[in-house]
Amino acid sequence: MSEEPQQQREPEGGVRTEPQLSFLGSRIFAAAILAFGLFVLFGTFQISGREGFSPSGPRFFPLIVAVGLLVFGALFLLSTTMRRDRYLGKKAAAEGAATHWPTTGLVVAILVVYAILLDSLGYIVATAFLFPAEAYVLGSRGRRSLLRNFAIGVVLGTVVFFSFTELLGVRLPDGLLDPLL
Repeated sequence: MSEEPQQQREPEGGVRTEPQLSFLGSRIFAAAILAFGLFVLFGTFQISGREGFSPSGPRFFPLIVAVGLLVFGALFLLSTTMRRDRYLGKKAAAEGAATHWPTTGLVVAILVVYAILLDSLGYIVATAFLFPAEAYVLGSRGRRSLLRNFAIGVVLGTVVFFSFTELLGVRLPDGLLDPLL
């Protein structure tokens, strides 16, 4: 199958070029699935336990997940290299062309800053700033929107924090609010 652009005639006599098929993103994703499967498999063998791989042992479920990731990652990689799906290639090319990469980069950058500041600021404060920042990047602009998004961030961060710490027993970082909590 050719990955070259094809020309088709428009009804008015103009020439239209179809988007070039793109499988690079799919192949990278398949490779990432395989790498994650290997990571999980390696971690599975690091789990200590006398019962080993028996269904009641601690290694059983992670082993199933690792094998599943490896099998489906390999099948996906094969389907994007050996037997290319034209529909998948067209959709990937169209989505790649329609994606606004600066917005995607800003969303990722804000998440990285959030991860860095999570321990020092604490979950509630970091989430209170994360939510309006992400909403602004994704198009929620204006003074009222900023205040509304900040309030949503505070409420969301508080509800999730207390749900995890009080109901589930999972401690999230207190950060600046440590003396109050």
